[in-house]
Amino acid sequence: MEHSTTASAERLLRLIHWSSAASRQLRRQLADVVGAFDLTDNELLIVWLCRGTGRVQFELAAAIGVSPAQMSGVVERLGARGLVAMHRSTLDRRRQMWQTSSAGQALLDKVAPRLEALATSLSGRLSLAEQERAEALCQKLAEGATGGRGPETKVETQGDQDEQHVRQEAA
Repeated sequence: MEHSTTASAERLLRLIHWSSAASRQLRRQLADVVGAFDLTDNELLIVWLCRGTGRVQFELAAAIGVSPAQMSGVVERLGARGLVAMHRSTLDRRRQMWQTSSAGQALLDKVAPRLEALATSLSGRLSLAEQERAEALCQKLAEGATGGRGPETKVETQGDQDEQHVRQEAA
């Protein structure tokens, strides 16, 4: 049987395979860490993403890779546990903004030492510089795959979130 797959198609399939494999392994390790806190990996990521000025619910769904309906249930459960709080945009009352609560931040602080241990174990296989390059490449890949349009393509710093919130409120 002759292989007719082009070099670029092969490269794309390898990229998809290895990035998915790495993501699955990292998410499995994250799930092991946060299971002790009665959380899933998705739930911890949502609490983390909602720091600062928070996130609009559909942005959270896109960032985590679930449907808006699924995200609605997850943020409601996190809200019931007091880990995130919902508020509405002053200009568009239909927009549900979710923000990490003080209890959610306390949880992130409690999880941090275990995440540090996981990061240290990863450092045994990848140097800090390699981890930073991998993160930058993954972000660039996510931006390229969505044309830079999707909310899942960037994790903002606090300053970026403040600026984004001001733009959303003005829109």
